[in-house]
Amino acid sequence: MLKKIFSAMAAAYLLMNTSPAQAIDVRVEAAVQWAIDIATDDTHGYSQGAENATTYNPYTGSRESPDYDCSSLVYHAFEHGGFKIIEAWQKNPAYMTRYNCRQYSGDADTIWDDLRGLGGWQKFSWAEVADNLQRGDILCRPQFHVAIYIGDGKTVEARGVNNPTGRGRYETGDQGGEIDFYDAYNRGWTEVYRYVGG
Repeated sequence: MLKKIFSAMAAAYLLMNTSPAQAIDVRVEAAVQWAIDIATDDTHGYSQGAENATTYNPYTGSRESPDYDCSSLVYHAFEHGGFKIIEAWQKNPAYMTRYNCRQYSGDADTIWDDLRGLGGWQKFSWAEVADNLQRGDILCRPQFHVAIYIGDGKTVEARGVNNPTGRGRYETGDQGGEIDFYDAYNRGWTEVYRYVGG
C-alpha cells in the first residue's frame, strides 16, 4: 500500500515539474523551440519590412530577421526545423503574381498551400481540434493572423507594435513584447495545420 502511495506521489511530482510535452516530431519540436528562443531574445522585434512601410506603419529593416511579422516567424521557425516551407513558398504562383518576389517568406493566406505542398500536413477546422491542440500546431485565421501553439493553452507569435503589452516601437530589433506568448483561446482562429507525418 505504501509503495502505491509513493509511486502516485512521485508521478504527481514529475507531472508538476516538467515542461509541456514535446511535439510529436523532432522537426516540429525544433521549430517550436526556435520560435520560443526568438520570443525570449530581446534583439528581435516586429516588422512587416521596410518595403511595406507606410506613414502610419514606418517599419524599418526586414521581416526576415532580426524582426519578423506573424507569418514570417512561422515560416522561419518551420524552415529552421527542417521543413522546406520557404522553398515551397517561392515555387507558389503567388510569389510572383501577388508579391513580385518582394517577400522571401509567405503570409497567413499562403501558408496552407505551402505546407500542403510539403506533404505530411493536415488541415483541421478550429472547431474540430480546439479541445485537443498539440504542441507545434499552426493556428491560423487566413488573411489576418497565424501563430504556433506551444502547449498549456499558449501560443508564441509576432503580434505587432500595437500588441497587448503596449511596449512596441517601429525600430528594428526592439523586442518590446512584439514577439511573445499569448493565450490561444477566444482569438478567432478558423483553421489549424498539424504535421501528422508520412
